[in-house]
Parts: sequence; structure tokens; C-alpha cells
Amino acid sequence: MNFIENLRNRIDFYLRRRIKFSRRNYYVSPESKDGLFDDDVEACSCERYLYEKYNLEFLKSSTTRMNYLENLYTIELFDRYLFPEEKDKLEVLDIGAKNWFYAGGEYFFFRHFCHSLKLDGVEIDAYRLYTSLYSRYEVAKFYSRGLGGAEYIAGNLLDINREYDYIIWFLPFVLEYPLMKWGLPLDEFRPVELFEHAYSLLKNGGMMFVVNQDVEEYEAQQAIYRHAGVEYKLLGKIESCFLEYKYDRYASVVVRNLYSKFRQQFPNQRHTER
Repeated sequence: MNFIENLRNRIDFYLRRRIKFSRRNYYVSPESKDGLFDDDVEACSCERYLYEKYNLEFLKSSTTRMNYLENLYTIELFDRYLFPEEKDKLEVLDIGAKNWFYAGGEYFFFRHFCHSLKLDGVEIDAYRLYTSLYSRYEVAKFYSRGLGGAEYIAGNLLDINREYDYIIWFLPFVLEYPLMKWGLPLDEFRPVELFEHAYSLLKNGGMMFVVNQDVEEYEAQQAIYRHAGVEYKLLGKIESCFLEYKYDRYASVVVRNLYSKFRQQFPNQRHTER
């Protein structure tokens, strides 16, 4: 890996965390959703189903058209692959939340299954700046506004020690190249250590939902599972009627103990016994 690039990332990352510079009070005006699905019958039907099931009135009225689609994408994935049991309280952690533009999707999905929701989003590079001079932290505050129990944590996953019912992990850095291109130094490339710590945060029977980008990263993720000796399920390529990304995405789930939960939720999936 390029020595100069890594050195630059290390210096920039250090300065971002120390200075924490950002404009304040990020805001984007909501947009009308009229005609958003006029040319897509499948998306129109799916949106109506999700809107009614998860009570998305606030989400629909408070977002831009693009951000609404991004959150629908999130909810659709969860609705397809996660089956939470109704509980009085659920505790959920999102790892690598970036600017948490999909916080509403996570919130309204899990809130449907509980009376009280604790939703944490952790991001190690929370003070990364956009060209608008707003940091991820400021943008995340905007996207998580009005979501009771939601907290954006600017910090390191390894410093979190509470337990969670669900852990969501979109696009973890399992290869060096993407980490470097996103401006992080190689010191922060610890995929096995981070996964093992995340796994330790799951309650008994808790579930981790992981989404990787492209086949190479998906295979690297599986190698991490095997190294850690955990049970996992491969869900394969994921698609959505709301968004199509440049690179294919692949999902998997990990459950801590309670093997029966795999049998219940994924009866047709092969299991990996450890």
C-alpha cells in the first residue's frame, strides 16, 4: 500500500478528530413525493405496503425524494430478512453509520416491534467534512432528529461495551483498499478484531445483519466468520425495487447462540455448525 497515502490519511484523520471543524445546523428542505413511483408499479406497491405497516408518515413528509428512497431501501431489506420478536424494549447498534442518512429507516422498522427503542449509530470518522463544510456528525444530527432513543456516537466501536439485540453493519472495511480510499489510515484496518468485538456485544440470541459490496468483499467477510468460529447464514445478492447501486451488494446474518433461531427464520438456508 502506498506509504505516502497512508501517512496523509493518518495525519488528516488525526486532525479531523482533534479539530472537529464543521458548519452548524445542517438542514435540507423536504420535497414532495408526488409522482415518485408513477412509472414503477412494483415500487409503488411496495412503498404502500411499507408505509402502512411501519407508519412512515413522518419519514415521508420530512425527507427529500432521494432520502426517502434510501430509507425505503433500508426498511425493505429489514422487512425481507429480519423478523424481530415483539418486545417491550429493543436495543440496536448500527456500525459505521457515516452520516446516518438511513437512521429513519432503521428507527421506524425496529420501533414497529417494541414499545421502547434504543438505537445507536457509531462512526469512527464522524468529523469527515463534505465540500459544504458540514461534517458527518452535523448531518447525522439532522437525519436522527425527532427519533426518540436514537443516538449518534462519534467514536470507536471498540469503546462500546453495552449489549444489543440487533447489530446492523453496512459495508464494513474487510479489505485495505476501500479503507484507504475512504481516508482512514491502515492503523484502523482491524476487521477481525472489530467483528469479534461486535459479536461480543450481541445479547444471547441477538442477530447481526451485514451487507458487503461486491463478491470479493463478501468472500472476505466469510473468511472473518470462519476465523471467528461463528454460525452464519449467507443470504446472497440483495436487490431492491427502490434503489440500484453501481456495485452488487450481498448480505449475511450472524446469530449469537440459540441455533433454533436460524431454523425458525431461515429454514431453507444451509447452516454452518461450529
